[in-house]
Amino acid sequence: MKRKKLLARISDWLDMDGKKHRDRREELEELLEKLGKKEASLKEKLKREKNKRKRKQLSTELDIARVQRAKGVKILEGLGKQ
Repeated sequence: MKRKKLLARISDWLDMDGKKHRDRREELEELLEKLGKKEASLKEKLKREKNKRKRKQLSTELDIARVQRAKGVKILEGLGKQ
């Protein structure tokens, strides 16, 4: 699954206030795991990249993935308390 699709799916999750997510907890865990793998992949690409422009692009993508994953983890923790 591509990074954009993962980010779109997690973004959909973040927009759903007040709905019960217990039955979808496993799906969110799976998304976070995949997003974590993408984050690790981006880190490796960033280490190997020499081109300054591409490094900046990869760095931006990595920052976005980190923030989205952090938001997802926060939501997942909230689901655990319900």
